[in-house]
Amino acid sequence: MKTKIVKEKEQKTVLSRRNYIILISGSILIIAGYILMSGEGSTLAAYNPDIFSRTRIRIAPLICLLGYLLNVFGILYRPLK
Repeated sequence: MKTKIVKEKEQKTVLSRRNYIILISGSILIIAGYILMSGEGSTLAAYNPDIFSRTRIRIAPLICLLGYLLNVFGILYRPLK
């Protein structure tokens, strides 16, 4: 039977603090991208040309993609020892 001290030493996290910081920043980028994509749409009564703005079509998806790539990097990142 193992002692309590040995059990505490065995419980190490897989990801380090730096990994979690990278994951949180990637998640913030994803949320910001989706917020930039949101907005009013067109209805049958009124046409809204803002749905085809540069921010919604080009910038926001790139920010989301960057956030997803940053999350993958945050999971795979291992610091050099």
